Amino acid sequence: MTLGLEAIKFLLEQDEDNVPIIQEWIDKWFWRAYRMSALVAGMMDYMLPKPVMSWKEAFELYFEEQMLGGLFPDLEFYGIRPPRHVQDAIAEKDKLSHEVYKILHNFSFAASFTTQIPTPDHMNWLSEQYGETFDTHYGPNWEKHRRVEEAGGRVFFQGLPQLCQVCQVPMAFTEPGDPTTISFRRSDYEGETYHTCSDGCQWIFEREPEKYVQAWLPVHQIYQGNCGGPTVPEVLEWYGIQDGDNGEYKDSRDHRSWREWHQDGRSEKQEA
Repeated sequence: MTLGLEAIKFLLEQDEDNVPIIQEWIDKWFWRAYRMSALVAGMMDYMLPKPVMSWKEAFELYFEEQMLGGLFPDLEFYGIRPPRHVQDAIAEKDKLSHEVYKILHNFSFAASFTTQIPTPDHMNWLSEQYGETFDTHYGPNWEKHRRVEEAGGRVFFQGLPQLCQVCQVPMAFTEPGDPTTISFRRSDYEGETYHTCSDGCQWIFEREPEKYVQAWLPVHQIYQGNCGGPTVPEVLEWYGIQDGDNGEYKDSRDHRSWREWHQDGRSEKQEA
C-alpha cells in the first residue's frame, strides 16, 4: 500500500492531465476490490471459530478511519477525491456480511463451502456487533432456520442464482440503506441485456461494456451445458468438488475431524 501511494503521487506530479485518469482508476478498482471483499465479510462474521473483530469494526478502522481519514486527505492536494460510490459501501457495512453468508448458506450445496446456522452464542455476538440491524432483519431469519433444521428440514435452494455481470457475486445484495429491497441494475449493450448488482458495478460495466460482456459466468455456463452435464452431481464432479467440500457443516468430514481433534486434545490434557 505504501509503494502504491508513492507511485500514485509520482504519476500525479508528472502531469496534471493524469489526475482524471488516476481518479477513474481509483473509482473503478476501489469498487472492484470492495465487492470481492464481500466474501471476506461473510467469512469474518460467520465462519471463524473464534471471531475477534466484526466486518463492521474492520471496515470502520481500516477504511473509514485510515483510508478516508488519512490516505485521501493526503491525495486531496493533487486533486484526487474519495472513490466514486464510497457512500454506498459505507451504507452497506451493517448488512453486507449477513447478506453474503445467507447466499452461501442457501447455495453451499453447489459451491466449495460448508455452512451452518450460527450458534446461540454466536447470535448473541452478532447482535452485540450489529444491534438493531441484526436483531430486526437477520436474527429472526436464522431463528427460523434453526427451527426448520431441528425439525429435520435442512434444505438448500434448489436452483442457481443470477450473477452480477461485473463482480460475478450472486445478485442478492440490497439497496444501500434499505435491507428489504434487492439491488438490481439493468444495462443494454449491442441489443443484449446485462444485469449488475449495484450502482458501482453498473458504472464499471457501462464504462467498459466490451470487456465485461465477455465475462465467464459460471451459472450461465452451467445452463449452457459447458460444466460437465445438466445435473448438480455432474457439475460438482466437473469442478472437482468432493464429499465434505460443500453443503452442511454439521457431520461433514471437516466437522468430524474437528471433533476428533478436540477429543484428542482433551484426552492429552486429562492424561497430563
